[in-house]
Amino acid sequence: MIYSELWLGGLGAALVQVAAGEFAAAVHGTQTSPLRATGRWLIDVIPTPLIDLGVALLRRADKPVIAATLLLLSLSVPALAALASRAALVVALVLLGVIGLVALWRRDELSRVAACGIGLAALAGGAGGMLLSPTGVLAIIFALALGVAGLRAAARSRSQRHQPVLPLPQQPLPTASSGATLAIPGISPLFTAPERFYVTDVTFPTPMVDRHRWTLTVVGLVDHPLSLTYDQLLALPSVEIDAVLMCVHNPVGGPFIGNARWQGVRLADLLASAGVSENADHTRLHSVDGFTAGFSLALIEQGYEPLLAYAMNGVPLRRAHGAPLRLLVPGIHGYDSNIKWLQSIEVTRFEHAIDYAERKGWPRVPSRMGPQCRIDVPVTSASLSPGEQVAAGVAWSPPHGVMRVELRVDGGAWQVCTLADALGPRAWRHWSVRWQATSGRHFVEARAWGRDGVQSETIAAPYPGGAGGYHRVEISVDERHPPRSRQFVWWLADHVRGRLQLGRLGLQAWRRDRPGAAPKPLSGTTNR
Repeated sequence: MIYSELWLGGLGAALVQVAAGEFAAAVHGTQTSPLRATGRWLIDVIPTPLIDLGVALLRRADKPVIAATLLLLSLSVPALAALASRAALVVALVLLGVIGLVALWRRDELSRVAACGIGLAALAGGAGGMLLSPTGVLAIIFALALGVAGLRAAARSRSQRHQPVLPLPQQPLPTASSGATLAIPGISPLFTAPERFYVTDVTFPTPMVDRHRWTLTVVGLVDHPLSLTYDQLLALPSVEIDAVLMCVHNPVGGPFIGNARWQGVRLADLLASAGVSENADHTRLHSVDGFTAGFSLALIEQGYEPLLAYAMNGVPLRRAHGAPLRLLVPGIHGYDSNIKWLQSIEVTRFEHAIDYAERKGWPRVPSRMGPQCRIDVPVTSASLSPGEQVAAGVAWSPPHGVMRVELRVDGGAWQVCTLADALGPRAWRHWSVRWQATSGRHFVEARAWGRDGVQSETIAAPYPGGAGGYHRVEISVDERHPPRSRQFVWWLADHVRGRLQLGRLGLQAWRRDRPGAAPKPLSGTTNR
């Protein structure tokens, strides 16, 4: 009985400390609590191969797993320390509190005053929790939870009430023609809804940026440094583009890609207003949370058109997608230049720009998207009837566009697919084809052609230039459809196998191509 009381006392103090940190963060108008700031610190220090392995195995569950692990440690360590002595409990709470305070201090989106206030509030909560009875602990945690929920709800309500009015673009894009959409059940929508558009980044948590206080600066090797408020940015001539955005960690056929109609200001126009020095050859982009990325100015001359995007599918950007402003570089993988919560553009030289990804071991050469396609219909483990069937999906090859898509069954001859009308060279394109299904188990593969060549057949992990290979779907053709339970097991086994293979290939790529690794002799050529 004594041990259970000690354990519960330590657990209660830890719960109050965590809840106090969350409440203090909500009072300061941020979600960067000690627990979440520690999660970002952990992401920054974990070796990149382990992060890539985690993304390959967990995908969208990577951050929830980190948050759950940190919460478990924050509660279990004080609870176990309380079993030793009261002094050990004090040491555990202070140690966790100091770690949270240091993690908050490192965050660029917080002022030093806010970081200290939130961190000290969490420490005070832990100390107070040691003095409370179990009933008092429950009452305090309940009150703090209600306070956090109320403050967050009020912040969301204010944000929804004060949505900005978007300006009309100089040359609005026409509504997509009916010929650009294939009415095939299961195919990806022509435009990905914001709430379904993938979200992946290293930030933890998502920054809350007050657009009324936010400014965008253009500094460095420019004749006229600029500082623009949000309203001033909206007043500049804007354009619309239809473009895909894909994460470099996206496996072939994976979910980390979307297509949208973006509105914003051309970066080239803004740089022209600033007057770029002849000595400059690179831009370094800074986010409000300290993340940095960059790209060569030569990309603009090669057909890549960076856009300072503030709207997506006709509505202002959501916080998860980079509000109030992000940079979009169609044809370049997300991590390299497509920075969210953009705050500063630094015009510089390549040798002076060391970015977040490079410090984590990624190469400095921009990772460009090659031609790729995804089979949406049929899905893996699908059970089809013999006879004519339809395969369909989406293909992309920015910035120059998709020229052809082909499909083959069981490694046979390639069959040319029908392409829907193109939205534009940077957007994805619907495709479909009819094929004759015979009884048995089969695999279906597809590949895309762009102006610069054909999709790579070589299976490759995301590091260092994005995943490679053909999207492959395995299906069963039988008049007697198998039970759903068997189809689910088949689907699960395929996904587990694919994630394990991607993780294994990723670790092999890091050992082979990591910075400082000995160069390997060329043994041949590939079509990558």
